[in-house]
Amino acid sequence: MTVQHPDYEHEQKRLDETRSIINQEVDTLRKEVKEITDDYVKQVVNYKKAKELRYLEDQGQEKPYFGRVDFLKDETYELDSVYIGKRGIVRSDTFDSVVVDWRAPIASLYYSGESKDAYFRSGREIVRGEVRLKRNFAIENGKITGIYDGALKETIHREVGHPDDFLQEGYIDEFLAANLNQTNDSRLKDIVATIQSEQNDIIRADKDRPVVVQGVAGTGKTTIALHRLSYLIYNYQDSMMSKRFMVFAPNRLFLTYISDVLPELGVDDVQQATFLDWAAKLVKSLLPKGWRILDPQKPLHLFFEHGHGEDERRVALHRLRFKGSLVFKDVLHRYLLYIAENRVAYKKLSFVYNRTKQVFTIPGESIRQLFAEQYAHLPFRRRLEAVRKHVKQEINKQLFSHLREKRIDLDKQALAKYEKMIDQLLDKYFVIFPELDVFAAYREILTDSSLLKELTNAEIGDEDIEDICRSSTDIFQSERIEPEDVAPLIYLRHLIEGLEQADHFDHSVVDEAQDLSALEIAVIGLVTKRQSLTVVGDIAQGIHAYRGLQTWDELLEGVFQQPRGVSYTLAQSYRSTIEIMKCANEVLRKIKLPETIMAKPVLRHGEKPSLTSWQGNKLPAKDLADLVNDYRQEGFQSIAIVAKTAEASKKAYQSLKTSIEELKLLGSKDTQFPGGVVVMPAYLTKGLQFDVVILLDIEEYKDNEWDTKLLYVAMTRPVHRLCMLHHADRMSPLFADVPTALYEKRIL
Repeated sequence: MTVQHPDYEHEQKRLDETRSIINQEVDTLRKEVKEITDDYVKQVVNYKKAKELRYLEDQGQEKPYFGRVDFLKDETYELDSVYIGKRGIVRSDTFDSVVVDWRAPIASLYYSGESKDAYFRSGREIVRGEVRLKRNFAIENGKITGIYDGALKETIHREVGHPDDFLQEGYIDEFLAANLNQTNDSRLKDIVATIQSEQNDIIRADKDRPVVVQGVAGTGKTTIALHRLSYLIYNYQDSMMSKRFMVFAPNRLFLTYISDVLPELGVDDVQQATFLDWAAKLVKSLLPKGWRILDPQKPLHLFFEHGHGEDERRVALHRLRFKGSLVFKDVLHRYLLYIAENRVAYKKLSFVYNRTKQVFTIPGESIRQLFAEQYAHLPFRRRLEAVRKHVKQEINKQLFSHLREKRIDLDKQALAKYEKMIDQLLDKYFVIFPELDVFAAYREILTDSSLLKELTNAEIGDEDIEDICRSSTDIFQSERIEPEDVAPLIYLRHLIEGLEQADHFDHSVVDEAQDLSALEIAVIGLVTKRQSLTVVGDIAQGIHAYRGLQTWDELLEGVFQQPRGVSYTLAQSYRSTIEIMKCANEVLRKIKLPETIMAKPVLRHGEKPSLTSWQGNKLPAKDLADLVNDYRQEGFQSIAIVAKTAEASKKAYQSLKTSIEELKLLGSKDTQFPGGVVVMPAYLTKGLQFDVVILLDIEEYKDNEWDTKLLYVAMTRPVHRLCMLHHADRMSPLFADVPTALYEKRIL
């Protein structure tokens, strides 16, 4: 709905008044932040005022809010009209709220849908009432260009009988449709104005338990997780600090892609890293001098590039999956129990008090029980300290009971002499316990096949164990470890030394979590207070299946037990058009996954994907350049030319760089996301989105789980157009069952 809306004049007047108030606040803040002070408290206050001023000048004046909700309270029958924006704006003279922050409790009414029985939480209080109006505004340069009322919905009538999950009726409002139709540049954007009800539930979920989100391609998982960070920081400033929040992303390229979102949401100092970059710092001190971590891209080359044998892949698959598994986590626990039960010669501890010739004894079995059972929950070294303290207290208890019985008093000098003697006695006794070195212990576990067989309790086959130990020995002999060794090494450090020295996070976000192992996420849980995690991903996009999660139950049943994790499922996709998602879903049907959920796109139509064949021995560079130029002429800003492998993308770049202006090649070592037209391998596209995606070599995708997931990921990156190329003489078996009605056949 446009400016012809009956309330247009009223709403424009209200916007003008708001902008006038903002201008007054800007003038006031400019004067206040100029004041120089040595007072620390005033400096902190001025810093906050400077941030507020920066927002008002950069964004607030032009677009102070995006929504309005009218709420009639049950108890008082008062009608509150609340205008909602990215930040709250309060008049400094009257302290009246002009704009409510989207993260505030009452703002949840804007996102939770229309309901006569609505409510929001304010502290411990629940305020009930009725939502009378929910309204969206499109504002440009201080002028309202569109007013959209929440009641205006368009029903999507699906084709009955189509063999997919699009049979249900869905809804999309005009305001959301207008936002989805925009083109994309090189950065992810915030969605505060268009957060949907199911997304809002996740953003505002309980902070003190793990949240696991299974979301199909295009559901906004990453954006939801980042908005959840902003929400938590805003509402729990007294107990959570933004600088102690961490975002774990799949690669450095992805970190630059999301880099603008948090600052736009008012969060500037959240930590961001890949799991390996963060974890490698904790492991560095454990490794012998000169040891290094292997290139994390090596497994990708092994499993996706040509020239590797099946035996090599089989052995690597067994080893990599084992190292990230919950079985290995149990093995590490059992190793400490094995040490306690088999490598400690528990003897009785005896002490003779010379003055009376009384012998005091603590049986070896008692010490075993203390170490192997009573204090087994503590790290190995802290356990030793606790047992020693306990034994010393027991000896003191026996001695002083004896002294009281004999009516013997010890003077200060005698007590000091006794204390020294007892410490010397304990020093001699406790040499029965081995001094465990974390890396030496880890290396022993992975290279001693007989020990590993004993520790696995037959959960892993003997042949697999031999593969694991033999291949791990080869890696260690080159003074290297794999990226997959990092998480279990940290976990073993936790069991032996404890992780008190590691920086603990107030909250952690794990994005693209399906490509991390259960053990890696367990390690993140160890260093996050109260296991306050937001874990988002899609099992169907698990292109690192050789090492990543196979099912969310690995987390919900095996990692997040106390407190129990809560899971959410998102099936509504907001990225690609219906035509693109129908085609991609048909490819996904080729594999059977335990948690496969087909995407349900919102009502946004576009052109069918094109399946284009070409002939010859060389990539048709001129035709591709013309195609890219046509897309640019249509106004599309971001275009990804995607090859299956890194090697293929390099070759494609060499063929196309003279034909396509400002073409850029992206690889695994790139850290900046440039936007524009890029050539990149398929595995790097995960988590990103583009206006247009051109897939170069469809024929290279084989009929197996890894290739199917990889192709599905690549096909679900475009917002508007998908073009798929294949050599005329070859075609992927993954397209054998895709109905031809779902794509357009073309020839170059």
